[in-house]
Amino acid sequence: MTLRTWTLPLVAVLGLMVLLTVPTRAIATGPDGVVPGSNEQPVAQPDVDNIKIDQNLGAQVNLDLVFRDESERPITLREAMNGKVTILVPVYFRCPDLCTRVLNGLVDGLRELPQDFTAGGKFNVVTISMDPKEHADLGSSKKKAYLGEYGRPNTEDGWRFITGKKEPVGELLKSVGYHYEYDKAFKEYKHPSGIIILTPEGKISRYFLGIGYDDVVVPEAGMPLPKPTWNALKLSLVEASGGKIGSLADRLTLACSRFDHLKQGYALNIMRVVKLGGVITMLMVGGFVAISLLRERRKPVVASGSETGNGPNSINGQPGVPA
Repeated sequence: MTLRTWTLPLVAVLGLMVLLTVPTRAIATGPDGVVPGSNEQPVAQPDVDNIKIDQNLGAQVNLDLVFRDESERPITLREAMNGKVTILVPVYFRCPDLCTRVLNGLVDGLRELPQDFTAGGKFNVVTISMDPKEHADLGSSKKKAYLGEYGRPNTEDGWRFITGKKEPVGELLKSVGYHYEYDKAFKEYKHPSGIIILTPEGKISRYFLGIGYDDVVVPEAGMPLPKPTWNALKLSLVEASGGKIGSLADRLTLACSRFDHLKQGYALNIMRVVKLGGVITMLMVGGFVAISLLRERRKPVVASGSETGNGPNSINGQPGVPA
């Protein structure tokens, strides 16, 4: 191969090497990624560390905060709850993804609860928008869609989709430990996902984080994932009511359980089971002794033969003649 054949490729390689080794002038940017002197305004990015839910269990929320219902009429949180255990659901109605998943997860859980556990009956649901620019048109549209998915009658007043001004919405969500921020770059809210269970008096009873509200069940190897039972959601409503809306079996389950915050479900509490078993055993023993004593007292007194004339020396009830 001649030198002339190598000339063109060699020149190209040397030129590329020169370009790579020549230092380029870096464009200085500020901490917000904006070139100094340009007309572009810095965009404040949301602080991810502040997007979270603090579990303020036992805290009291302000029930007199005023919002707007699906007809744009003023409504207080007290009126929306109507003296019932309430599931509080923070979302915003134009959310492109996460809020829809939260609401879908909730309606799946509510559909699986027994028929005597229906929104508007033993408990209420209040979905509140964190966006003060949203109004009743969006709230009523969401309500119509989700009540249709829920599919149970007479639930119009039991599941509210309310909106409100920045101040009352911010106060309510701050009181339940719900932290969110507005992302100006994407014009969306950055927020956590979860629901909050409130007692009829407005105290925080339970949190469910994420988008699923049931006990976490890990199947054995090779076994299919079991169907959710939604017992955790049901028991949390019973617990928040002080046992007023559950059956005796529900109350006994709660008495023998503790809430596992890591798995977001009710786990068996061995010490409570032992104590409850001891109480039941004592009651059974006491009941057996009481029944036995009562039976002894009710036994008739058997008269002796000498008094009744029916002794061994009597004949046909007449006193016998000794031999």
